[in-house]
Amino acid sequence: MALRELFKKTFQTRLAELFSAGRDKEETLGELEEMLILADISLPVVAGIIANIRKKTRGNAGKEEYNELLCQELLAVFAGTRRSPLAPSGKSIILLVGINGSGKTTTAAKLARHYQNRGRSVLLAAADTFRAAGSTQLSLWGEKLGIPVVSGERGADPGSVVFNSLQSWQNKNFDLLVIDTAGRMQSKDNLMKELEKIVKIIRKFAPDQPAETWLVLDASTGQNALVQAEKFREFSAINGMVLAKLDGTAKGGTIISIAAQMKLPVLFTGVGETENDLCEFSEREFVESLLGQ
Repeated sequence: MALRELFKKTFQTRLAELFSAGRDKEETLGELEEMLILADISLPVVAGIIANIRKKTRGNAGKEEYNELLCQELLAVFAGTRRSPLAPSGKSIILLVGINGSGKTTTAAKLARHYQNRGRSVLLAAADTFRAAGSTQLSLWGEKLGIPVVSGERGADPGSVVFNSLQSWQNKNFDLLVIDTAGRMQSKDNLMKELEKIVKIIRKFAPDQPAETWLVLDASTGQNALVQAEKFREFSAINGMVLAKLDGTAKGGTIISIAAQMKLPVLFTGVGETENDLCEFSEREFVESLLGQ
C-alpha cells in the first residue's frame, strides 16, 4: 500500500465536506480544530496550526485556500526533522526499541530486507529473550529472507545475545547489524535501564555505535505515543522513529505531534504484513494523503 493511498476513506473525506460546506471562517476553523484533535494531533500543535491559518485566511476563503494553508502548516511541522535514515556505506548498527506489541520484530525483518535489497550485508540479533516466541519469530524471518540471526534461549541475558551478535558483526563480513530488543513499558524504569546496559555493551565494541536507535511505534497508539517517545529518548537516546501498522484505520496525527514537540524524524512506515511492506517516510506524501491532494 502506497503512503499516498492511506487515508482516502477517513480524514480527507470529512475535510472535503467541511471546506465545501459554505460555513463562515470562524465556524470552519472551529470544526477544523476539532477534527485535528480527533486525528490525535496534540492540543498545543493544533492551536498553533489554527492560529496561523486564521491569520492567513480571508473571510471568503474557499476550499482550495484552506487546503493549501493547512498543507503548508502541516509540512512546516516537519521542518528540520528530515534526514537520511542511514549512511550509504560503512559498518552500522540499528537498535530497535519500543513497547510490547508495537511491531519491532516484524519491523526488524522488514528493515533487514530493505537494506539487503540495497546491497548491504545484514545480520539480525534477536535480543528479545523474554517473549516466548521472540527469538523464534525473528529466526523464521531470517530463514525466509536468507539473513543470519543471532539468538539466545528464552530467559537468557539479552546483553549476551547482543555481545555475541557484535562479535559476528565485527569479525565477519557484515556491514549492518539490526538488533531487536524486548518490548518494555516506558513506565518500568528497571526494564528501561536494561536498554542503557545494551547500549553500553555496544559502545565497548564500537564507541560511535549504535548509529541509529529507532523507536517503533504502533500507528494506532494515539497520544500515548508521545509519552513513549519522551521516555525512550531519556533511556536510549532515540534519534528516529518507525511507524508500524500504518493503514487506513490509523489517525496518523501522532506523527505530527512528535515531529512538532520532539523534532524526531519518522524514517520508515510499515504498511502491511510482508517483508516488502515498508516505505521510507515522506512528509509530503503523508500530508497529501491525509488531505486528499
